[in-house]
Amino acid sequence: MGAAPSEGAVSAEPSATGISESVRSPDMLESASSAVQEPNADATRSDSTEIKPKEKTEDTDRATRRPNPHKYVLYQPTVSQVLVYLANAFREIGDQGCVLLYLSSDGSRIDSETSHGYIGGIATSRRGQGDSTHDRTTDLLINTVHPADLVPFTRKPLFLIVESSCSSTYSNMPNLFNQPMLALLSPTMYPIHMNSGIYTFFLHSPLVAFCALSQITTMDAIRWAHVDRLFGEFEDCVWEFVSQVSDTRVRRFFGDDFLRQIVVRHVVCCVVLGMHREFTRKEHLPQASPELFAQIAEEAELIRKARAIIDECGVAEMYRLEENIGSPAPVTDTGLST
Repeated sequence: MGAAPSEGAVSAEPSATGISESVRSPDMLESASSAVQEPNADATRSDSTEIKPKEKTEDTDRATRRPNPHKYVLYQPTVSQVLVYLANAFREIGDQGCVLLYLSSDGSRIDSETSHGYIGGIATSRRGQGDSTHDRTTDLLINTVHPADLVPFTRKPLFLIVESSCSSTYSNMPNLFNQPMLALLSPTMYPIHMNSGIYTFFLHSPLVAFCALSQITTMDAIRWAHVDRLFGEFEDCVWEFVSQVSDTRVRRFFGDDFLRQIVVRHVVCCVVLGMHREFTRKEHLPQASPELFAQIAEEAELIRKARAIIDECGVAEMYRLEENIGSPAPVTDTGLST
């Protein structure tokens, strides 16, 4: 299947474009920097410390490496700002491109029997609305990016990442236009004393995320380089399994190195969190929609790769080391019919 360049990327955490670095959150910076092409980056990862022989000249390397995708980064946007910038990204991409949309915010869930797909999702800013004259349910309904809000943008390929306590509301979005669509969804709940946002950390840098998860505060340079190589081997192994996914619409995303790396690291996160002793509930694990990677995360070979990293870092007491880590939670029905 041909490549699907991520020509438009929207990261919304409820920055108007041009906002200063000082007010951007770590989630925003990680999501934006994950879509930046690094010099001589590997096809499936960009943070490996492995040094390879330089086989191409600088001019040749620049010519063969495609440009970084155009990005909009929105900080605490309103619903209208999210939709306007998303529409701009949708308009700008070509026929072979796709929109990468990253959403991170508090969750907003609507309890209504007549929601028609407007069931909650990512809460947005209420700037400029003045004093509210609505009740709380109406305010939530208005100031939320619902799954149904995104359906018009599925006329072109859409790659969605959600970090929120209500991320599961974006599962099973209807694919009305038969275009490639994939949603990667964070855990909806984290164990006590665990920082939320660990899922985004894994998508940006699995090694840094693993250290945060395992409460590793110091590591000498030699061990860091060795563990980094182990994570590189881990990601390579994951890709061997992910590349066998048969869904042709999802496989189209694998032609893009950014998106391929994100999918691989999603699986890495599923494996590691599934082995952690404190991640015992279904809500503690990431999901995908369509769910194509849950069984991959149970592969014994991947668990052995993760175990090698755990043993090297000396944190075995924090993880379950049995061969089977169990399946991530099944996706939750959103009430949107396909």
